[in-house]
Formats: sequence, structure tokens, C-alpha cells
Amino acid sequence: MPTVHPTVATESRGRRRLLALAACLLALPASLMSARAQEGAPKPPPVLPSMQGETIVVAGATGRTGKEVVKLLLAQGAKVRGFSRKVDEARTAMPGVEWVAADVRDAKSVQGIAKGADRMVIALGSNSFRDPANKPEEVDDAGVARLAAEARAAGLKHVVLVSSAGVTRPPQGEERFAKLMNAVMTSKLRGEDALRKGGVPYTVLRPVGLWDKPAGQLGIALVPGDPPISAMIARADVAAVAVQALVDPGARNKTVMILNVAQPQVDAWKSAFAAVPGP
Repeated sequence: MPTVHPTVATESRGRRRLLALAACLLALPASLMSARAQEGAPKPPPVLPSMQGETIVVAGATGRTGKEVVKLLLAQGAKVRGFSRKVDEARTAMPGVEWVAADVRDAKSVQGIAKGADRMVIALGSNSFRDPANKPEEVDDAGVARLAAEARAAGLKHVVLVSSAGVTRPPQGEERFAKLMNAVMTSKLRGEDALRKGGVPYTVLRPVGLWDKPAGQLGIALVPGDPPISAMIARADVAAVAVQALVDPGARNKTVMILNVAQPQVDAWKSAFAAVPGP
């Protein structure tokens, strides 16, 4: 078997990814492409309410996507309330956050978690591949439902749920992997439904594959529904969309897939929520 130099292999993977990202635009639903064509010149981003001084609950604040959400909220002058089973470690890692000892799998521990808060971002992930105790049924399904109920009890203005692309489609691959992923996706869809029925204004985001890249390097497409598109999006970009959705009237009660795409104006997505069809 021929040996491939690591640098050459990395460059080749990079070219393939860029080509795949460029192809994503071609793979978007025709209805969305038509709407974009009719819009003409990019619209200016909407003027959004400030969250300065507000308290935002971030579920999953210690996760890789949750940390990006926290950074953006703190930069905007918002107060962030997070919860963790390991509060001391969380305080050391992220000292600017109000930390509460709680576990989303324990209904009693999250009771009142949203009291006095204004909005919520749910960026949970069961990750049962690494920790079998984090069952998707308890985290992505029942856990999200518990938080949706707390949001309603506290009268929150808006809740953003970071779900996943593919929740409406059977996972493919090796049988054991597909079975586990099916449990994850089924649970995430149930969590989405619990939020949609929860009586609080919401936005459900369905990111595609996640990678750890800086925000703003590529454009972002907002795609209605859950079409079979193979693509990637930076966690930092997911966080940016989630934070805007908290206060963007166009994002109210919307469910949307998000992915990185190659386009010249990387912030055009900021005016795109209003064009996404409602529930």
C-alpha cells in the first residue's frame, strides 16, 4: 500500500471539504434557492433587542458548543446561568458564569432552574458513546422536556434548542452504531416535540456535522426541515445562530437545519430567519 505524506493528505482532505461545502449550495432545496434569487441584494441584518443585563440559562454550558454560546452571551453583557454535576470544576473553567449544581436527568435538581431568568439555550448532548449512563432517553428526550417545562413555569421569553440534522431519517451504517444513533435521533426528535408543545416561544436548530473552527470563516445556510444534506458547520457558528435566535423575531417558532456554505457574504444569514417558513 503506497504511503501518503501527512501534509499532502491534509491538503487533499481540505480541498475535498471545500468542494463539498461549495456543493452544499447546489444541494439546498429548490424553494430556498428560488427565494434567495428573488431577494436580490443581501438585506441588512435586523436590529435586535439587547440582552445586556438579562439572565440566560445555558443547559450544556460545559460542552464544546455550550461554551461558545456562553462566550457570546457574556460578550453581549448578558448574565449566564449554567448547571453542572461538577460545579467546582465548572467554576474554575468558566468563572464568569452563575453555576448551579444540577443534573438534567434528575427532575428535582433542575426544579426552579429558570426562575428569574429571561431566556434559555439548550445545548445538551447525551454522548452515550463515552458515558453509557448518559442515556439519550434521559438527556435528549426527558431532559429537554423537563427544561421546557421549567421554561414555561418561569415565563421565559424564548428558548433555543440545539438539536441535530437527521432526526427524521433512520441512521445508516454498522448495525450497532445505527441502533445507538437511532436511539439518539429518536430522543432528540421527542425533545424537539416537547419544546414545540411546551407553550414557550422557541427556535429549534438542527446543525449538520460539527467541527471546531473559528466562527465567520464561511457562510451559513438556514434550511427548512431536515433534508438529506451531508455537510459541516463550525460549533462557533452554531453558537452565533443560537444567540441571535434568542432575540430575532423572525426566528420565533421556527425549526431549521443549519450548515456552513461557501458564499462571499458570510453574515448574510443574519437576515435570513424571516424567510424560513413557520411550523
